[in-house]
Amino acid sequence: MSADIQAPSSAAANETLLVVDGHSLAFRAFFALPVDNFSTSEGQATNAVWGFASMLAQVIDTEKPDRLGVAFDVKGGTFRNTMLPQYKGTREAAPEELLTQLPLIQRMLEALGVTYIEKPGYEGDDIIATLASMGDRAGYHTLVLSGDRDAFQLVDDNVTVLYPGHHFKDLKHMTPQAIEEKYKVTPAQYPDLAALRGETADNIPGVPGVGDGFAAKWINQYGSLDGICEHADEIGGKKGEALRANIEQVKLNRKVNALVRDVELGISLDDLGFGAVDIAKVDALFKELEFGSRTKARVLKTFNTGSADGTKSVSKTGSATGQAAAKESAQVEEHDAALQLPQIEHIETAEQFEAWVRKHRSQIAVPREIAEFEPGDYSEQSKRSISCGTAVNHAWAVHAWGDARPGRVRTQAWAVSAAQSAVIVESPVDDALKQTLADFFTAEHGKTIVYGYKEMLHALGSVGLDLPLPMFDAKLAGYLVQPDFHADNLEQAVEHFLDIHGEDGEQPAQGTFDFDDEPTDSNADEQFAHDLAAVQALARHFGPTIDEREQYWLMKAIELPVSRVLHDMERTGAKVDISRLTGMRDQFAEDARFAQEEAWKHAGTEINLQSPKQLQKVLFEDMGLKPTKRTKSGSYTTNAAALQNLYIKSVDNERANGFLGALLRHRETNKLKQIVQTLIDSINMKDGRIHTTYEQTVAATGRLSSVDPNLQNIPNRNAAGREIRGVFVPGEGYEALMSCDYSQVELRIMADLSGDEALIEAFRSGVDFHKYVASMVYKLPVDQITNDQRTHVKAMSYGLAYGLSTYGLAQQLKIAPREAETLKNRYFDTFGKVHDYLESLVSNARERGYTETIFGRRRYFPALRSLNRVARDAAERAALNAPIQGSAADIMKIAMIRADQALREANVRSRIILQIHDELVVEIAPGEGEQVTELVKNAMEHAVDLAVPLDVSCGMGADWQLAAH
Repeated sequence: MSADIQAPSSAAANETLLVVDGHSLAFRAFFALPVDNFSTSEGQATNAVWGFASMLAQVIDTEKPDRLGVAFDVKGGTFRNTMLPQYKGTREAAPEELLTQLPLIQRMLEALGVTYIEKPGYEGDDIIATLASMGDRAGYHTLVLSGDRDAFQLVDDNVTVLYPGHHFKDLKHMTPQAIEEKYKVTPAQYPDLAALRGETADNIPGVPGVGDGFAAKWINQYGSLDGICEHADEIGGKKGEALRANIEQVKLNRKVNALVRDVELGISLDDLGFGAVDIAKVDALFKELEFGSRTKARVLKTFNTGSADGTKSVSKTGSATGQAAAKESAQVEEHDAALQLPQIEHIETAEQFEAWVRKHRSQIAVPREIAEFEPGDYSEQSKRSISCGTAVNHAWAVHAWGDARPGRVRTQAWAVSAAQSAVIVESPVDDALKQTLADFFTAEHGKTIVYGYKEMLHALGSVGLDLPLPMFDAKLAGYLVQPDFHADNLEQAVEHFLDIHGEDGEQPAQGTFDFDDEPTDSNADEQFAHDLAAVQALARHFGPTIDEREQYWLMKAIELPVSRVLHDMERTGAKVDISRLTGMRDQFAEDARFAQEEAWKHAGTEINLQSPKQLQKVLFEDMGLKPTKRTKSGSYTTNAAALQNLYIKSVDNERANGFLGALLRHRETNKLKQIVQTLIDSINMKDGRIHTTYEQTVAATGRLSSVDPNLQNIPNRNAAGREIRGVFVPGEGYEALMSCDYSQVELRIMADLSGDEALIEAFRSGVDFHKYVASMVYKLPVDQITNDQRTHVKAMSYGLAYGLSTYGLAQQLKIAPREAETLKNRYFDTFGKVHDYLESLVSNARERGYTETIFGRRRYFPALRSLNRVARDAAERAALNAPIQGSAADIMKIAMIRADQALREANVRSRIILQIHDELVVEIAPGEGEQVTELVKNAMEHAVDLAVPLDVSCGMGADWQLAAH
């Protein structure tokens, strides 16, 4: 059917047509959301589909169009490629994960009753232009949703382009006035401006040196591109020369960028009604994509609205399905409404709290074996002994508001809730109420759910209260269920796991959440209620899953107890010598300044040593060094590895070698100065200690990390870095620091899990482990093994434990990949069961979808089935790494729990203050050194029974560095 049509039968006056650039919106959705968080168990990426639906729904809800059409490009060239062969030739191929989602997006649109159009030989932009022209002629107000500036030429009094800003929700309404304000030309003149400027994204060359400003100036002076061409000889200067030299290209550009407005589409505007949802197709597709019920409800709420002529929607399979869709949406909304906000009651006295507890105690039903479970037994039998069942639905919820950062804790209020009722207690409280609350937490802790136990301990501790181990931590549950996702706050957890999203600019309605760390007076009760409802909803959501995946024991026996140990460490902090730290910073600053001047001397100019552009000029132009690899932006890399490689290769070029040596020293000393400055900035001036925060839910392997400040980035492989450790000293009333760390824990775990007799024997030999392994690999006596051979085999051993590729090993050892492959083959010839074990990890993970540690911690790898080879290879390396690294993390956590318990039971004052990688640092009280060394060493070495005994080395000294061993 011709695009030149009559107005549709329904009056178009005051009605809106929305035309969507399908590819533009799909790209936007794909790059806005991480693939890792939106993939099915089969490895199919879904982020673009989910984002497309959400973004389109957002626009429909805001603009309320009466008709809707979506345009897509099709594979193959268009007439523009005939005119300009290089057209779009420099564009990188779309990611495979996106390409596989485009058909899914089209299936979704079909199921939702939305018409999408594609036309071979034409771009989606031409379809958009045709639809917009159809709407314009028929009297519609037309909205064009597109991130392509070519659409600006369509703008007139009846056509507006919705152009996404940095955040998609910031859609700019590009009206004729908006175009003129931004580009100083009319929409009709915009293609002339684009022809002069060119379009890098489409590989359309413009006039060199001419941007939007000069193009607009010429257009306003001469009226149009034709006028500019006619007067080209009158335009002076370099820009005039450039115009004349490129005038034929500019004329061609103008033909290429002109959108076709009369493509034969075979549809009328009457075909662009929407709202006739096919619920069966939606069900099938969303089940395949593993989208939750709330996503479906939200989509149905937008699209199941009735057809464009105002009649009730009827899907292609009959009116019953339209009713079914409405019922489906209503059922999910009813489910959301079941997340009713608790009734808030503020209390100030012990009597009020006791009365409230008595009133609601009957709603609490937590089995005794859960409530009274005490960690300590880490046997297989213990791991099978406990599950949370439905107890999360019948527990107290405890939550607090304020600042839970160690050393800066401040609590505004806290609450206890039971189902649909909650009491809020605001600081401060009198002694009677504090004692009543303390008694309640002591008696009922095993029947409570929280979100962030460690943070809760800080909050309650600041007002003199304590909460022994709770029954359930919804934050830890999310981490155990999906370790590769980290929510920064409660709001993000609710959005991600429950698919409930707050409304921008509105107060949260029932079933939605909007959070602040500290509620303001105006919204405090509503905030309290929403946060408490969120904690309860997350616990209910995770309860069945964590049981099904057998992760509850891990939470109860390891994660919750270690949260308590970490809280104590964070609260205690680590004492530092401020004067020594300040002197060290000044020395590093002086060293960095000296290195900078040395680099400037060799460069012959005072360049910015942090500027890649200036470094490239000095290295590759002035000094004539062979350029390094290019980055994605097209420039040459000047990262540390590349500079180190250049430094080695430039040994015969005195100037370049001197410059690079000084540059590397400057970078290293500047980095050390920054680390020291961060430590200085983190000192709590009240006690002179640094109170780092240990992140328990960030590293997907289960490892702990440290922030604010990050103590794990203090270097330990060079003298200057180790010197920084020397500023950590015993606090007042303590005499020394003790450092205890595991020796080769990952390799011992690999020997145990693989069951390789030769590797186990290497540990039991009593000889230097890496020399012994090297002697087996190279088939030489131990005393004949060279340092290089030992180093190579050591790197091989650890590389396997960390999932290092052959290429990575070659890079690390600075040997050819062929040599690395030979070494790897020799290693596997010697340790055959290690090879078999590592092979089984990937195959089992591909089959089951996850890997497991010794204690059952899981990590999921949907990308093992990805069509993208890079993503698949990365998942395979991570699957090799996860069980060994995760087991090491579990062992360290158990060691911390047992060491802390041993110190408490011995009634000593010495205390654990730091945990870094495989190391514990203990602050030693006078006279307790020998006893505490034995207690901590024993706890660490007996954290788990392996085929190879764990080995722990301990040292003691006046500071952390002197405690090294």
